[in-house]
Amino acid sequence: MTPNSGKEKIENLVNEHEKWRSECINLVSSENVPSPHVKRFLSGDLVQRYGDYVGRDFGARKYQGTRWVEQIEELVTDLAAELYGTQYAELRAISGHLAGAAVLMALTKPGDVILEVSREIGSHRMAYKLGLTPAMPLDVRFLPFDPWGYNVDVAQTVEMIQKVKPKMVILGSSNFLFPHPVRELTRALQSFPETILVYDASHVLGLIAGRRFQDPIAEGAQIVFGSTHKTLPGPQGGLVLSNSLEFMERVAEAIYPALVTNHHLFRLPALGVALLELKQWGSAYADQIIVNAQRLGRAIQSKGVEVVSKNGRFTESHTILLRVAPFGTAQKVGTLLEEANIIVTAAHLPEALGTEGVRIGVQEISRMGAKEDDMEPLADFIVDVITGTKSPQDIEPLAREYASQFRTVHFTWQ
Repeated sequence: MTPNSGKEKIENLVNEHEKWRSECINLVSSENVPSPHVKRFLSGDLVQRYGDYVGRDFGARKYQGTRWVEQIEELVTDLAAELYGTQYAELRAISGHLAGAAVLMALTKPGDVILEVSREIGSHRMAYKLGLTPAMPLDVRFLPFDPWGYNVDVAQTVEMIQKVKPKMVILGSSNFLFPHPVRELTRALQSFPETILVYDASHVLGLIAGRRFQDPIAEGAQIVFGSTHKTLPGPQGGLVLSNSLEFMERVAEAIYPALVTNHHLFRLPALGVALLELKQWGSAYADQIIVNAQRLGRAIQSKGVEVVSKNGRFTESHTILLRVAPFGTAQKVGTLLEEANIIVTAAHLPEALGTEGVRIGVQEISRMGAKEDDMEPLADFIVDVITGTKSPQDIEPLAREYASQFRTVHFTWQ
């Protein structure tokens, strides 16, 4: 392959990807679309620059030439703290995963008992994954859960805390249907002042910013981490939030230089713009997401595919979960939907709910202008493919036509 032919091949592949994805209905709950105002900052001089610093001092830079970088970083960090109502924010983690790893590395030590949500209700299992490494062996145990309420079982969790006296309890999920019991566990942990309550907000940071879902810091979580590119429609990256200066100083020491040196400066102004969008339009954006998700869940259930629910409610977030075991494996169902230009994610459900699940998120199509009435035809497409009423090839042109209606980003400056 010559350099010219290689360049042409790369261009063609990227163009084919972008063309195809523009004709798909994206329902992946861990993705979103940044606005043109966010995207314009993702190329430019900052792409190739370094600006790493020590501790929490924006001026303690290793590199020269950062006089404007320092101001950008301080401004965006202040915006994040203001939007989420915390005293401190840390933005150097380049993913939500690294943000969570930094929290664990900063606030635990090898052998500590950590309680976190299990895979069966969508945990990222940050402690479990870190504990697999020789450098950070942790005693990780999974929180009891109620599959029918699709949430942490508070009574059993309190009993577990009293028995094992954990160093840390981590709430949060990648299948985040309902708010987690932060207030209840905060009260239970009053007798265990050494235990740290942590909240993984990766999937719901946009809803939290819109003052919907829940406010984990106000409810008692001592530290929050998450991704900046799911319901928060910014560039890929991570953040950590807290009101504890001690915790944040320790997190800063864990992030730099152990996990990150160059923290990808180009994403910071883009993140700042995304935070400003949420400050201006966050409530309306979150409202539309939640209304759409509830409407889609109800429509799919009514058409013959069961949806995970609690007391008749299918979600209080951007996500719904389909119980697809009667129709095959989650992977098979996801593949059939992809053939119809509908992109979803296979999910592992609790055994009581049939194990095989499909996770759907409406945050991206909501941002592109979809309203609650648009959920009815979408439900038809999904159910027809899953039940075999129509083939993926029958639905694919309808899905392309549907996607063509939603090409403009909303909840931003026009």
